[in-house]
Amino acid sequence: AAGVNRVSLGVQALNDADLKALGRMHSTQEALDAVAIARKYFERYSFDLIYARSPDQTPALWRAELELAISHAAEHLSLYQLTIEITQEITARHGLPVYEISNHARPGAECRHNLVYWRYGEYAGIGPGAHGRLVTADGRMAQSTDKRPETWLARVEAEGHALVEDESLNAEAQGDEYLLMGL
Repeated sequence: AAGVNRVSLGVQALNDADLKALGRMHSTQEALDAVAIARKYFERYSFDLIYARSPDQTPALWRAELELAISHAAEHLSLYQLTIEITQEITARHGLPVYEISNHARPGAECRHNLVYWRYGEYAGIGPGAHGRLVTADGRMAQSTDKRPETWLARVEAEGHALVEDESLNAEAQGDEYLLMGL
C-alpha cells in the first residue's frame, strides 16, 4: 500500500569466514533462509554481495559463490567491487547484465530506487542507517537515520522518527550532489 515493490537484503557474502571478517552477525545459511523468506512474500527481491573482499578470494571461489547467489536470486543482484572481471561475464550469461556500476538485472527488472539516485530524484530512507532526499516546503532535504537498529527503534518509539540529519541543501550542495550522481 505504501508503494514498496522490492525488498533488498544485505547478504554481503555466502561464506561464513568472510561474513565474520566483514563483521556480519549472520551465517551463510541464515542469509539464504532470509532470501527464501523474501522470495515467499515478495514478488521482487534482491540481495547484495561484496566481491574481491579479501586476498584469499580467488576468481574460482567468486565464480562458485556467484553461481550459488544466482541460483537463489530472482531477477536482481547488487554486486559491489569491480576488480574480478568474470562477474560481468557470468551475470550476462545468466541474463543479468550490468545496468549501473554495481547492479545486475534482467531487462525490465532494474531497481527503480537505484535509478532514482543516479537521476537525482526524490527518495525516502526508511530504517536503520537509511538516507533520503525529499523536496519539501523547506527545499531539498538531506535526511539520514540512526545506524544502530536498537537505537533507531528506541528513537522511533519515543520521538516518532529516528532522523539524525534533516537539513535543507543550499543550491551549491544540490549542484554538487547532482554532478556526483550524474557521473
